[in-house]
Amino acid sequence: YYNIDGKARAETLIPKLPNFEHSNNQQFLNNVVACVRYIEHTTTDIEPVNLELLLAQASLESGWGTSRFAKEGKNLFGIRTYDLRQPHMLPWKDKRVKWGVKVYQHECDSVLNYMEILNNGGAYKEYRTLREQGIDDPYILVETLDAYASDKHYFSKIKSILTKIRTNYDLGLTNN
Repeated sequence: YYNIDGKARAETLIPKLPNFEHSNNQQFLNNVVACVRYIEHTTTDIEPVNLELLLAQASLESGWGTSRFAKEGKNLFGIRTYDLRQPHMLPWKDKRVKWGVKVYQHECDSVLNYMEILNNGGAYKEYRTLREQGIDDPYILVETLDAYASDKHYFSKIKSILTKIRTNYDLGLTNN
């Protein structure tokens, strides 16, 4: 049964790419969640990853969407490339590095790349093993990401942001 109202209602259920304009952390989180929903709706060959962990990493790595890499490169996760023929940005502090931070067409492209890295990267096998065992606690899963960052305080920073997200923000989710 289709009518104009029914069609309009059905179309509002289809996830859309967010425009990524935001003026506060809640809007940033909403945009990232919209990316995940869009990817889940339009991509058939990607395994879901823990949403809270994804949000915490995007928040930390991009400064809640305010970093130069997030604004200019649409890279929410600080994802690097060692192939400097790919679109990339160099860090300001050391232009002699042999890597760049990837540049994306849209922020959701960086979300998809992050999901692909966790799902396929050799360094994240333990993450996938725990997920397959039904462990979905981001405070446990983050401990499997030691290859993600060189900062020895990375886990504690992510856990702090996880707590902040759970305490201060509404993700509109029934399960995480």
